[in-house]
Amino acid sequence: MKSKNRSFPFILLVFIILPLFSLNAQTDEYNYSVKNRWTLKASYSRYKTAYDYGVFVSTGDFFDVWQNRKMSNFKVETNYGVNRFIETGIYTGFQHYEWVNLDEVKVGEEVPYRESFAPLFGVNLNFHILPFLVPSEKCRWDLYLTAKYGGCYLPHREWETSDNSFDTDSKYRHEYGLGIGAGYYFKNIIGLFAESSVGQFSYFPRYAESNFRFRIGVAAKF
Repeated sequence: MKSKNRSFPFILLVFIILPLFSLNAQTDEYNYSVKNRWTLKASYSRYKTAYDYGVFVSTGDFFDVWQNRKMSNFKVETNYGVNRFIETGIYTGFQHYEWVNLDEVKVGEEVPYRESFAPLFGVNLNFHILPFLVPSEKCRWDLYLTAKYGGCYLPHREWETSDNSFDTDSKYRHEYGLGIGAGYYFKNIIGLFAESSVGQFSYFPRYAESNFRFRIGVAAKF
């Protein structure tokens, strides 16, 4: 975890330096631009949830027999290029997770886990690097730095009771981070992309820490 936390200041430093560089690059003769471009993306990742489970087979030097279960996190986002190298956007989606109604728990019986979906929402800012490097008007590649802030609203807390006396945590949980993304577009329209970010990416921080996030998805630009 320490190595991941050390990478966060480095990415933050890149975010500070590149805008300063861009001010001097406005007069360059590069033609590639994301200005007035719309991008629609759908992506998938697996997030840690509150409850753990036993691991029977594992490889590597670090092994914990109990690990937080990972469940689906799906997002759809749209971005708009406000100038040659910066685009902003919003996203929505869902987080699949489990919860327990303590009123149903009986001594000596298996815990009755239930499943639910929490709606996601947030904003992002992308700083594109290729407009400073590509001299042509079109490019099938995307390479960008990204900053994100968002959250989810849990229909049910991890441990629910009829009077909510056991778990008083807010049902709203947030996430944020900085990262880098890359994509490739087939026929310069439809493509694939991936993003890697560091920050706070756990909707259940009391039970599961998560400082790193990797997403893959499909994209279309027009």
